Amino acid sequence: MNRFLGKTFTLFLLGAVAFRFAPAQPVVAYDIKARLDPASKTVAGEERLVWFNASSSAVTTVPFHLYLNAFRNNRSTFMKESGRAGEGRQAEDWGHCRVKGIRLESGEDLLPSMRFLQPDDGNPDDRTVMEVALPKPVEPGGSAVFLITFESKLPRVVARSGWHRNFFMVAQWFPKVGVLLDGGWNCHQYHARSEFFADFGSYRVEITTPSDFVVGATGRRIDRRENKDGSVTVVHEQDRIHDFAWAACPDFLEYRKRFRLEEPRVETDMIFLIHKDHQKLMPRHLKALTHALEFYSRSFGPYPYPTITLVDPAPGAQAAGGMEYPTLFTTMSLAWLPSWIRLPEMVTIHEFGHNYWYGMIGSNEFEEAWLDEGINTYSEIKALAAYPGGGDLISLCGLDISDLEQHQLSVFLSGKFDPVVRNSWEFVSGGSYSLNVYAKAGLALLMLERMLGPDVMDRIMKAFFGRWRFGHPTTTDFVAAAEEESGRDLGWFFDQFFYSPDALDYAVGSLSSEPVPDFAGIDDEGEIAGASPASRTTKPDVYRNEAVIVRLGEHVFPQEIEAVFEGGRTILERWDGRERWKRFVWTSPDRVRSVRLDPRGVMVLDANTANNSRTRERDERLPRKIGLRLMGALQRIWALMAF
Repeated sequence: MNRFLGKTFTLFLLGAVAFRFAPAQPVVAYDIKARLDPASKTVAGEERLVWFNASSSAVTTVPFHLYLNAFRNNRSTFMKESGRAGEGRQAEDWGHCRVKGIRLESGEDLLPSMRFLQPDDGNPDDRTVMEVALPKPVEPGGSAVFLITFESKLPRVVARSGWHRNFFMVAQWFPKVGVLLDGGWNCHQYHARSEFFADFGSYRVEITTPSDFVVGATGRRIDRRENKDGSVTVVHEQDRIHDFAWAACPDFLEYRKRFRLEEPRVETDMIFLIHKDHQKLMPRHLKALTHALEFYSRSFGPYPYPTITLVDPAPGAQAAGGMEYPTLFTTMSLAWLPSWIRLPEMVTIHEFGHNYWYGMIGSNEFEEAWLDEGINTYSEIKALAAYPGGGDLISLCGLDISDLEQHQLSVFLSGKFDPVVRNSWEFVSGGSYSLNVYAKAGLALLMLERMLGPDVMDRIMKAFFGRWRFGHPTTTDFVAAAEEESGRDLGWFFDQFFYSPDALDYAVGSLSSEPVPDFAGIDDEGEIAGASPASRTTKPDVYRNEAVIVRLGEHVFPQEIEAVFEGGRTILERWDGRERWKRFVWTSPDRVRSVRLDPRGVMVLDANTANNSRTRERDERLPRKIGLRLMGALQRIWALMAF
């Protein structure tokens, strides 16, 4: 066993002990040397990759992701799916990842066998996946060591990565091996509406930049040295992660603060790289990240890594904002944002949360993006609701719009196109992708919580997280955890809200209250009786109150119906919701005043909450209600434009 392999296995062993988590099969170990040239916007790289065959099949070919080739020209799959994303880009704005050499450590040159694959769409111009052939198979339990030299040309900042003036966000920048499952290699192209999937492993990365650059990167810094040519090299290491990203800019201000939590036990260094023009937002970032660390650690499981780094992109580099990487994320800041618009807080909490559902739960975001984005949206809604001092996204002069409400609004304005569970590139549009894997999935989980109860949902989330840390779970695995912890068959719930594009929409169709007249006609004695004329001018003794509840959507969900009468009396009815309509009749001496569906607020996925209640007489609050909805719609549109 050579020195590097020995070090790799030592890192894995120490990581397993330090994290106190169930052991995971080590699959990859990366040792990368990278040098940034700010003038040419390039990163020169040398990569040593140890790959272990943890499958039950021998391997003769190995695919790699070359994500930056999505920005090589306007004919890549990413650019085609983005529509006009390639228009207006100058020659220096494009990017690529060029493999200059690839061989086995034993000496065999693999470059002649290299070819590009297009497993998803057959686009011959897409070069985001390459494959090399091995001179002999790697048997199950065996390994291969690759030596790769490459050059990454960073694009002008676009879709999470790139440069803007002297700011560099270096992400998805090195040749990354695909994931070998027993069904074969999983190595999708880079799509406009997909994120990533990779195996867990250890990373050691040396980053060399000009001496005036401040660098932040995944993992803990173990060394910093000044070089004779005036450059500086920093070295970062981290195990139990599946990606590595870094940022560099001479205008960063670096802040550090130790985070400690007694129960559960958490200690980590919070590192903030704040652009100098956004310095006044530092207290807001600190408060948001501190809250996120505490909330997620207590709600799901302790944060295990020694560092967490927040990167605040430079003004003009918003395309790099709001993105997650292991132990590092980018937030989104605008220097002029007032404190009553909590966009920086929301983005910071959301992107930190990805360190749980993307970082430690290594689901396949190409194929089941909701397992990250949807679970994280659910977590974000809850974290913001518990935010110290109030967590509304907008709070000004009595107008409060919560994170939950803005996600509900996106569902309210949506149509029926796609289910939540679908390959990311197969959604009809980017809007449909966002609606389903973020809002609908997150709200469905919140609805599940309100249906089962918070204690049961708490057990579900902790069980799922604890069982699948450093694994590759699927939707089936989440459903299994939910059913086991709740003790209930939940197939009907997930079949509807995750595998169907249909909508949930119940409404109060009609509401009436009519006096019951005195008896008229032939009675049991054969006598003819007529209603008393006085009954037409005096208050009747009995009213027939009727409400018709209708199911407008295709989804079926148990209903609670609250009827309020003029004297203040309340009746709660229940209906299984299966038929298209249900009539409720109450004969009583008082008149029904109003009927409301879902009084406990369980149906957060309801496509139209405006039809959930009805009063017998005109409700003067309705115009205000509609006005607030319109203002919420404007906020949602503004937020989408900002992202």
